[in-house]
Amino acid sequence: MNEVLYPALAAVAWIGLAVKIRDLRRGRNPSRVAVCGALALLGSTFTVSTPVVWSWLDRVTGVANLAALWAHLCVVGFSGTVQLLVLWWVNPPEVARRRARARLALLAVTAVALVVLFLAAGPTEPRTTDFVATYAERPIFAAYLLVYLSAFAVGMVDVVRLCWPYSRLAGRSWLRRGLRTTAVGAASGLVYAVVRVADVVGAQAGVDIRRWEPLAPPAASLGALLVILGLTMPAWGPRLSEFRGWLRRRRQYRQLQPLWSDLHRLMPQIALEPPVAAPLSNLDRRLYRRVIELYDGSLALRPYLDEAAAGRAGRIGTRLGLRADDLAAVMEAARLRGAVRAYAHGAPRSLPDDESADEASPARLDEGADLTQEVARLVRISRAYAGSPVVAAAVAGREALPAEETEVAM
Repeated sequence: MNEVLYPALAAVAWIGLAVKIRDLRRGRNPSRVAVCGALALLGSTFTVSTPVVWSWLDRVTGVANLAALWAHLCVVGFSGTVQLLVLWWVNPPEVARRRARARLALLAVTAVALVVLFLAAGPTEPRTTDFVATYAERPIFAAYLLVYLSAFAVGMVDVVRLCWPYSRLAGRSWLRRGLRTTAVGAASGLVYAVVRVADVVGAQAGVDIRRWEPLAPPAASLGALLVILGLTMPAWGPRLSEFRGWLRRRRQYRQLQPLWSDLHRLMPQIALEPPVAAPLSNLDRRLYRRVIELYDGSLALRPYLDEAAAGRAGRIGTRLGLRADDLAAVMEAARLRGAVRAYAHGAPRSLPDDESADEASPARLDEGADLTQEVARLVRISRAYAGSPVVAAAVAGREALPAEETEVAM
């Protein structure tokens, strides 16, 4: 498992670091530096914990299991760095500096203790995958592991304690999600710490702890992955939202195509530029233009609007139990579809009076209108125009649907 899982997580951490380093170009502040430091330490942890790198480091340095000390120091450093990051997120600068100094001093003491205990424990044989399970029974190594695990666990508890409550106060949605994801990752890290403490206690009690070994790597890996995602989420999350918004607008642009195509075929002058079936650029402007062109085409159809078809669509839709938005959409679609047919045959329909004409005519889009809601409304109309059996029946003069079409009325 370690041969695949650890290199993958190392790659994710290094990629996350590359993403965050770009943020430093906008200016350095303690929180950005802390994020970069945390990701670098995490990437280093999983890099040296990869069995092939572990063995290579043993050969190059001549110190067996030096990778274990390196990885543990990095984990403790990572734990402390995440604490520092959260302190800068949730406290005023002067408070964060004061508390950060205390944690840095504790980190330094812990690092010195780990190095001293590792060297005092004496020589070991290389163990790339089960170092803890092999040497946890030695008293000095047990002390070494307890110092390491205590520092790590205290850091993770601090992260959970700070991140989760503060996520409720975070103004930006992706920062809020990042804090919660980081807290969940830290909680998973605590599972790893509990398993390792059980290893140490079990080894001292003479219990075979190797059967617990498979639990530690997944808990550590899941926690690390979630922390990486949480720390980088405020950077890539907004871009993801932008991409999702772009996909939604592109889909809406194409969903408006059926109604727009018929209007454009009858009145090519409504388009100020050649149409694009699936645009990739200038999508906001193109979508806005498509809305305006639909309004222009609908206005030109004003003398032809089929109010009788709209009434039939309304009665059919009401019997089918359509929601208010869908009912309005099938009525407007029937009104327009009848108008398109009448316009194509050159048979204008006369409206009873000016008041009825004003009511039948769709309102022009003004600058204060909510474009998002208007696009959604027009998409419902276009979809009903293209494929609703209610609209087809109403335009054909029927007052009901065939039984087999009732289930697909919209």
